[in-house]
Amino acid sequence: MGRQFPRFPGLLGLALCICAPYSPECRAQAYPGEQSAPVKTDAQGQPLPERPDCPPIAVFYPLALSKVTTCQKNADTEVTMPLSPDASGRAQEKRVRGAFEFQEYLLPEAAQDAAFDNLVRLLPIAGFTIKNSNKPSSITARKGDIWILINVSGEYYNYSVVTEPVEPWKPVKSADEIAQAMKANGHVDIYGIEFAARDQAIQERKSDILLEILKYLKANPDLSIVIESHKISNIGLPEDDSEITRERANAVMDWLVAHGIARSRLQPRACGRDNPIDDNDSSKGAQRNERISLVKSNS
Repeated sequence: MGRQFPRFPGLLGLALCICAPYSPECRAQAYPGEQSAPVKTDAQGQPLPERPDCPPIAVFYPLALSKVTTCQKNADTEVTMPLSPDASGRAQEKRVRGAFEFQEYLLPEAAQDAAFDNLVRLLPIAGFTIKNSNKPSSITARKGDIWILINVSGEYYNYSVVTEPVEPWKPVKSADEIAQAMKANGHVDIYGIEFAARDQAIQERKSDILLEILKYLKANPDLSIVIESHKISNIGLPEDDSEITRERANAVMDWLVAHGIARSRLQPRACGRDNPIDDNDSSKGAQRNERISLVKSNS
């Protein structure tokens, strides 16, 4: 079977794999029952690359005994990362754009059968969370803003690393900003509404953004909206988050009605875990996912 690579605009088909420079056993990356060949090191004990033009990618070092054959770099490349199927079994993917690095490696015959399993084992040691594993051919993983796609095919494996740029996150703070987002997108994500842990009642003194929502709705008396509530927990059952978001959406609606907005203009909707807008593995992603969204109603 020939080698298979992912497709990238303007680049050769690519993919990847690795070992991380985080601990002596990781750097040694030996396969079970295998004796590693002596590794040449510099004065600081770091391994010297076999090809100076292709030094190891620092976030995930190559497997022991593998030899680099090809490498590429690009300041701005988009890569499609396969993700695990959703609850209905539908395929999912994420397009990631940023600084790009690629390397391909040749494996000795004795190491080929264990390569995929070793990569799956080593990625968490290097700090990555595996987002998809399709044995024996591909792995997608993430660590913060760094995404890695690994493809394994017989005697070759390769990996593509994309580092997303850090973009400032600026939630809306005023009625004018809410109006701008609604005009541009038909919806706006709202952060800063505090709910009591026991019954999800609104804590008004910590929820100044509600006054801005109220100001926006009073300035647009003909507008009807859907109040969506989203929450994605890493523990507990999906049904728990569905119930919490039901209570929160109703709490926001009741608060707005109590402050003069007609109930006929408002429709609460509990979304639970259904619509994440970021990866929930990072603290920033989890913070962005837990939100109230205002959506223009079609009715």
